Amino acid sequence: MMEQTQLVSVIVPLYNAEKYIEETLESILNQTYKNIEIVIVDDGSKDQSSSIVKNLKKKYPEQIKYILQENQGVSVARNTGIENASGEYISFLDSDDLWHPTKIEKQIESMHKNNMNACYCGYMNFYEETGEKIENKTNFVKGDMTKAFLTHQVFAQTSTWIFKKSIVMDHTIHFTPGCSWGEDLEFLFKLMSVTNVCYVDEYLTYYRILSGGNLSSNYKDYELKTTKELEVFNRMKDWIHNKSKDLITDDSTELIEILETYLFPYTVINNACIYIKGHPKLDKSKVQLIKSDIKKYCRKIYSKNGKRSKKLYAMLWFVRIKFLFS
Repeated sequence: MMEQTQLVSVIVPLYNAEKYIEETLESILNQTYKNIEIVIVDDGSKDQSSSIVKNLKKKYPEQIKYILQENQGVSVARNTGIENASGEYISFLDSDDLWHPTKIEKQIESMHKNNMNACYCGYMNFYEETGEKIENKTNFVKGDMTKAFLTHQVFAQTSTWIFKKSIVMDHTIHFTPGCSWGEDLEFLFKLMSVTNVCYVDEYLTYYRILSGGNLSSNYKDYELKTTKELEVFNRMKDWIHNKSKDLITDDSTELIEILETYLFPYTVINNACIYIKGHPKLDKSKVQLIKSDIKKYCRKIYSKNGKRSKKLYAMLWFVRIKFLFS
């Protein structure tokens, strides 16, 4: 059994999660890796979440930190957690998600074995209504994974990661305040762009799919969703330009190319498909907006992404055909 000398800070942003928070915290406390502190940042919960946490803190006063702040959103809550973390390593777990008991231990072992500063694992979708867990299939890439991440070959979310705190402090990596969609994509991209990563090729995080729908499913409006996503990708593009000397990639220009010719078009086309499928009768002004976005962002589609590029072309033709008969 490995020595557990390095402290891991697990940051849990909390907002109105009274139904789930105790189970979530128990999944951290039940980790086989025991040298853990839990930093709970309560973003102004209005339910009984704080009472549940305070009662649990009485049982584990040395392990649990509880911070209450005015409601400022999940990004600020996570940043507060980073600022107050004492550990050499940082990991995140959302207040309704769960971990397999060996998650942290296996990731620490992988980082030691590979001499790397960050590690991710796979995750399962955990359906609240049925209790069913289904693997979200992903490739596992070691070293520089930025291209694989941007081209949707690797799927990772915040709760699957662990990394050295010094990496984000040295490179001033934080979550963008006010951003509540895509904040994890932006943060993780910045992290993996400046350090090689390793993985545990197991699905050790359980991402709960709530019966009423998760936060991201509330972005049904084409214009809102597309605007939010493009803002995230533009900040990632700026990061590549501004941090070019610190990036581990050999070719930062290809990262820009992927953003402009894959992620930008994917966002417009995918959101257009979602809009069309959800609206049997299409709004003329919305159709004109989508056509304008297609003209602006979809002039060229990244051709080095195999089946995913072909699928994107097929989706684009689906949108165009639908608009012909609208």
